[in-house]
Amino acid sequence: MRFGLSLAAGLAGLALTLVSTASDAASPPDLSGVWVTFQTDQPIGGQNGRPGGAKLSEKGKEMVAAFKKKYDLTDLEPGAHCVPGGMPTEMFGGGSYPFEIIQQPERITLLNELEMQVRRIYMDGRDHPDDFPHTRGGHSIAHWDGDTLVVDTALLKAWPIGGWPHTDDAHIVERISLKDRKDVNIRTSGFLGGDVGNTILVDELTMTDPMYDGPQKVTVLARKLDQKETLEYDCTEGNWWTAVEATEKK
Repeated sequence: MRFGLSLAAGLAGLALTLVSTASDAASPPDLSGVWVTFQTDQPIGGQNGRPGGAKLSEKGKEMVAAFKKKYDLTDLEPGAHCVPGGMPTEMFGGGSYPFEIIQQPERITLLNELEMQVRRIYMDGRDHPDDFPHTRGGHSIAHWDGDTLVVDTALLKAWPIGGWPHTDDAHIVERISLKDRKDVNIRTSGFLGGDVGNTILVDELTMTDPMYDGPQKVTVLARKLDQKETLEYDCTEGNWWTAVEATEKK
């Protein structure tokens, strides 16, 4: 009897161990923390058409040319008017501005210090909704493919200029993972500014749109920072004080 009980207890313990081990193996990597982009594998282009960015189709070139013919963009920078970069440049056009990743089982949230942009990536099995407005950041859903987070973004608002102009039919797929620095091609750069650490956040981004000459791909590398928070980016206060000073009584 004691042997039977001991055997049963041993098998139960083994089963719990196997379940625990399987659960640990199935656990996704922890992307949480504060990160900053330090490298992309191609020039990202500027808002007013500086070199770099997506390779446009003939249709895309015509659309951009028509917009520039209609409007003079010489001294207009969207960021100076508190217009956020949106996707895809939200992921690789932040310069030295960090972004925080908050990871939960059913949602991953990205808080970008630059222009206080927020991405909510839903992990609960939902699809893109039919009644969601097109926005600068779009609507993102995702799932885990092993250790890689696969993010699907749609419902992007059309944008006529910059390195990544697009229509509202734009579609983005990202494969986000953590890699050891020895497995990543890191270029020497004055912007790097210190040790990148042993773990690199890699975002392999592919964007399709009728404006593009085929799928456009960018690989983005980010390093983790020791800091635990990002700062407030208050663009609109400057606009407020400009308006206030314009009313100064003479």
